[in-house]
Amino acid sequence: MQSKRILKIVEVVCLSVFALFVSGCGGAELENKTFPLAVLIAQEDGQHKICYLAQQLSEVSNERADGGNMTAANASGSTYYETHQSFEKNNRCQLDMTHTKAVIFQRGFLESSAFRTFLDTVRSENTYARNTLVYLSDSSMEEMAELNNSLEVPLGSYLEQMTENEQEVNERAFVTLGALLNEQANASRTLLIPVLEVKRDLPVISSYEILQGFVPKGRADAKEAQIYYLLAGQLEQMDVFLDKEEQVKLHCLGCKREFLSDQEKVIERIWLTAEAKRITGKASEERIERMLENRMEEICRTGLEKNEADLTDSSRYLAMYAPDIYRVYGKRAEEYRKNLMYEVHVQVRMLS
Repeated sequence: MQSKRILKIVEVVCLSVFALFVSGCGGAELENKTFPLAVLIAQEDGQHKICYLAQQLSEVSNERADGGNMTAANASGSTYYETHQSFEKNNRCQLDMTHTKAVIFQRGFLESSAFRTFLDTVRSENTYARNTLVYLSDSSMEEMAELNNSLEVPLGSYLEQMTENEQEVNERAFVTLGALLNEQANASRTLLIPVLEVKRDLPVISSYEILQGFVPKGRADAKEAQIYYLLAGQLEQMDVFLDKEEQVKLHCLGCKREFLSDQEKVIERIWLTAEAKRITGKASEERIERMLENRMEEICRTGLEKNEADLTDSSRYLAMYAPDIYRVYGKRAEEYRKNLMYEVHVQVRMLS
């Protein structure tokens, strides 16, 4: 609890110093600024709905401050830019988004034209930091906003702490506004955007939205996401449950791949290497290897069949590792995925 109180104090000091620096004025200017730590964005009936989740700076430094110092302010308009501007005008304040930690889109926003327009505005206005985290939400905007009051820290800070405390994946796994802006421009990668859901008064990641070639492709569950992170080199360690009695932990994970052409089919051959430590049971290296090979091939194949999504993100490697195949398919990503097959080989070294 003491560390959380210190974190709050440090955060408000940083915000205050920054605000004074950019304004060149005293406390009156600071009072006219609003610093949302999380922003909820939805598109309903052709209108933008935005909820800015902020914290009263005058109360953050109070050691006895609790969830009561949070604010949730709503705004609506025909575009994100109009909504942002009208909020500032109606509330006689300036929104400072440079310290926003998370942007949370409501279900259906990625499929709307408003998504691209929002990114265009962010790019031109340069209002957000590029490392701002991105989420989707299956829970209502009202449920998410209520978390800003019920959690011990603001929702934006809570989500940031979730990523900092993550031990299985590295920081490159988290989707940010910068990653979305790059993908909007290039449409060359597969991204997994975490989907939040409120359970027992806490925001939890219930699934992942697959964004491939900047097109939403459906949902992936936790097991599918784990394989995606593994093949992307974004997994630090991996818990493998063979059955109820046998569990191992993999680390020092390495992944290599090559591409072969067999008539119209493209075979992506994947080699995974890892060191393993038994947690329970006496599983052999061979059993772990066969189980992983079967699981990875099944998950990747199912992703193609269910969502037409390549969880190996293989097309981004073609130009470098398979230029002949790249020249055949070029920008024809959909045709490439229809002809894609997987072959997985795993080599595990068991540590004593």
